[in-house]
Amino acid sequence: MTRAEENVSQTSLHHARLDWNEAGTPVSSDFGDVYFSNNNGLSETRYVFLQQNRLPARFSHHDSDSFVIGETGFGTGLNFLATMQAFLEQAPQSGNGSRLHFISFEKYPLTQSDLRKALAAWPELGHLSQDLIAQWPLPVSGCHRLLFAGGRIRLDLWFGDIKDMLPLVPHRAEGLVDVWYLDGFAPAKNPEMWTQALFDGLARLARKNATISTFTCAGFVRRGLIASGFAMKKTKGHGTKWAMLIGERSDKAPAQTIANHYARPVGRDGEIVIIGGGVASAMTALSLVERGRKVTLLCEDGEPATGASGNRQGALYPLLNGEHDALSRFYSLAFGYARQRLLALAEHHPIAFELCGVVQLGYDDKSRAKLTKMSQGPFPPELMQPLSAAEADTIAGLPSGHDGVSYPLGGWLCPADLTRAALKEAQASGLLQVEYHTQVVAIAELAEGWHVESQDGRHWQTPNLVVAAGHQLPALIPFAELPLYPVRGQVSHVPTTASLRQLKTVLCYDGYLTPMHNEQHCIGASYGRNQSSLEFRAEEQTQNQARLQACLPEQAWPAEVDVSGNEARVGVRCASRDHLPVVGPIVRLQGLADHYANLQRDQHNAQPLPLHPGLYVLGALGSRGLCSAPLCGELLASEICGDPLPLAADLLEALHPARYWVRKLLKGKALA
Repeated sequence: MTRAEENVSQTSLHHARLDWNEAGTPVSSDFGDVYFSNNNGLSETRYVFLQQNRLPARFSHHDSDSFVIGETGFGTGLNFLATMQAFLEQAPQSGNGSRLHFISFEKYPLTQSDLRKALAAWPELGHLSQDLIAQWPLPVSGCHRLLFAGGRIRLDLWFGDIKDMLPLVPHRAEGLVDVWYLDGFAPAKNPEMWTQALFDGLARLARKNATISTFTCAGFVRRGLIASGFAMKKTKGHGTKWAMLIGERSDKAPAQTIANHYARPVGRDGEIVIIGGGVASAMTALSLVERGRKVTLLCEDGEPATGASGNRQGALYPLLNGEHDALSRFYSLAFGYARQRLLALAEHHPIAFELCGVVQLGYDDKSRAKLTKMSQGPFPPELMQPLSAAEADTIAGLPSGHDGVSYPLGGWLCPADLTRAALKEAQASGLLQVEYHTQVVAIAELAEGWHVESQDGRHWQTPNLVVAAGHQLPALIPFAELPLYPVRGQVSHVPTTASLRQLKTVLCYDGYLTPMHNEQHCIGASYGRNQSSLEFRAEEQTQNQARLQACLPEQAWPAEVDVSGNEARVGVRCASRDHLPVVGPIVRLQGLADHYANLQRDQHNAQPLPLHPGLYVLGALGSRGLCSAPLCGELLASEICGDPLPLAADLLEALHPARYWVRKLLKGKALA
């Protein structure tokens, strides 16, 4: 783990502390500087950052459909909102320059209320500001991806110190950023940010011919940017400021943060075929059509979400731990993105859900120790907060006698509704075609793509293939040899009672119980590792009931849970040993050991990972697919389309399908 990665895992973020001057301008208490000029900050933004970088004219003369802007200090978001306004007014609707990707960094994010107060100064941006305020993420370190204008605009907010975050931004050798806004508090007020390391980092991420502008004309800033590879010059400043700096990165030396042995190359041009009918494939399809890509989805069943995504109620909450390792960091970010997708889709499609919170109980010594350690992690109380037994009882609505933790923004939703909503939203674009009753029986690699055959003899040829078929994934591409396994789970549907209807949150223990929906509750689930049978089992009904009673032995109300009606649903999930999804390209295993014979000793000069071009997987979502599927689908679509990726470079390694083999080679072990 690098120092930057270690800092991300250990650091708690703090909201910005603000004062307000006589002009109503927010002032940082920590840095003693204004967030924007007292003399028409919006006009200064448009002059310094848009006009000096020749925006928005450059949108329609771009070499790809996605234009990427980077910014060193998000602050109130004024620069982003002004750029978004100009983009929506003047950028082309399709083709090159038709999508905007904005990447920004912020060490001390504002509270949502301070953001609302600050942006009230700009009523002409009101409709855009409200969207930003509504999506404003929790103060959790890492990359938060927000979507605007139906997916035409994506904002990556990297919360944390830019000196730690910038080295983690994944990019390929050709660079990532077309324009840099070098903003932030003045160099004299915030000298820790304005360093040569920062200037070098901006140059590494810059694409060839990327431009840069900044309000300052400080000599050390100009010299530092020149030393990093930008050709800089002074130009007239805004208003009473006599000068500012602008520049261009004319010569681009190859540099990347995505290691060759964890390569994530861009997909081929053209359409994408997706195999699967659950929430993972639906979310991937939605993210792809938002980028203008044509998608064909092959679903084995007659309707979506009949497999593991078909339960009536599923819990939505993050998987955290006290170490805040890769697992915890991924899920803390995936949770926010999943909520965002859910709320956006629910505005236009019927989805049964209730963000009523989740209470997780410490029901024995082991679980109590785990939750105690988690409570010491770098999590804001809006994400996770410890509870006494009395607090847990009050929030949940039913007594348990155990302390625990609360996830206030969690809740439950119907996975099938979410899956159908994502597919309908994608189909509305005219770019998604869904083929039901399509059981894939053969996948073959071609010179320029993939050949897919169904049981009834139909065929598809595609340059890009995504396999997101749950527990059937390993059987469909056996040559990948992914060490995944099926997990059978039976969820019991129980009628509500006078006591059970008092439950106000999802309750998690050595199982889970959901609040009432349609006069019933879901309780479960059984756990049958390496089992894929779908038959009903009466003994698992009893086990679901017994686990609740065993965890709450002193309470009377669990006796009201009646499983005698034998109403249940069985699903089979796909899981991995490290409990993280597999998302990305598939490695060619034949000859891999010889290819990386020196990997343990020389990672720096490693050759690119040998892959099956155009083949991708999304799987092993386990029991947290509702939390992880939206961000995993977004990651896969970003990768295929060559867009900025929404996770830190080390988290991409942790999710890479080749991680099992690469880790062995890095340790000098033989591949079995």
